[in-house]
Amino acid sequence: MGKKTMWIGFGFVFGWLSFSPSAFTASQLESVTVAYSSFSGAYAPLWIATEERLGAKYGLDMRIIYAGRIRPQQLLVSGEAPFIVATGTGVLTSHILASKDQVIVLTSANKVGSSLFTRPAIKSAEQLKGKTVATGRPGAFGDQMVRYVLRAKLGLEPDRDVKLLAVGEAALALPALERGIVDAASLTIPITLVARKMGFYELAVYDKLGVVYPYNTVTTLRETVGKKPQLVEKVLKTMIAAIAIYKTDKAKSLRAMKKYMRGVDDEVLEETYRYTSSVLEQVPAPSLDIIKAALDILSFAYPQAKQTDPNLIIDASIVKQIEQSGFIAALYKK
Repeated sequence: MGKKTMWIGFGFVFGWLSFSPSAFTASQLESVTVAYSSFSGAYAPLWIATEERLGAKYGLDMRIIYAGRIRPQQLLVSGEAPFIVATGTGVLTSHILASKDQVIVLTSANKVGSSLFTRPAIKSAEQLKGKTVATGRPGAFGDQMVRYVLRAKLGLEPDRDVKLLAVGEAALALPALERGIVDAASLTIPITLVARKMGFYELAVYDKLGVVYPYNTVTTLRETVGKKPQLVEKVLKTMIAAIAIYKTDKAKSLRAMKKYMRGVDDEVLEETYRYTSSVLEQVPAPSLDIIKAALDILSFAYPQAKQTDPNLIIDASIVKQIEQSGFIAALYKK
């Protein structure tokens, strides 16, 4: 594997990036900060909202910040970012562990776009026994998902049949696989596309295995929903409008991804767009069934997840009100 493949280092993974639509800072706009947790196609609507300054249409001066290596929930709880765009893992885990103050108010993607890749010589679960698998940070989405797939789909017991090595984001897992530090890695799109091009074996495609999960969500505090419903509505309208742009304007979408996913080649961006545009929800209301499926996945790590009330984890009412107003249908008539 040549050095030219090492764009995957994603220098921005180590930084703290912030962008502010400075052209729209009029005093009548309500300022809000939204934190996000990763660089993949599912996050493109947030970047489009920033680049197109969509918030201003709905009364917002919206600033976005990348959460870097910290958990985005820390920014939410501290009040530094009253909204986060991330997988549902943080809020789900919070509820499982008895803290009920966070709530998912929008879910834009319920498919995870992830696969377990192995060295070319490993082509079965049996051959993976005794080997090392790269995962995300302990307790995060990448870690929980690979543990679930190993147990429920491949019949392997983590930490017994295979060794797990937490290396961080998928952008770091592929180099670990390439260098032989690990024998397998759980990767997400667009890194899955690069892994295929590099010749690694795709042992398990999570979408084909029927895995569903609140992969990309907008989460806030329940207190914010109660005390600032108009702010929540503005944020969700901005995100819903951005999803519509992503699904209908390929050029703008690719431009935003190219800026934020620096170093990714055009072919990979094209394929990322094709996949992501097909899985983004036009009406991104959080689904109770998806939350139940996610709790089942997390129950492998947290048995108490089976007793966690899924109804308390989501509030779909605001997205549904926005839909009933005709707002979403109008976006797709243009």
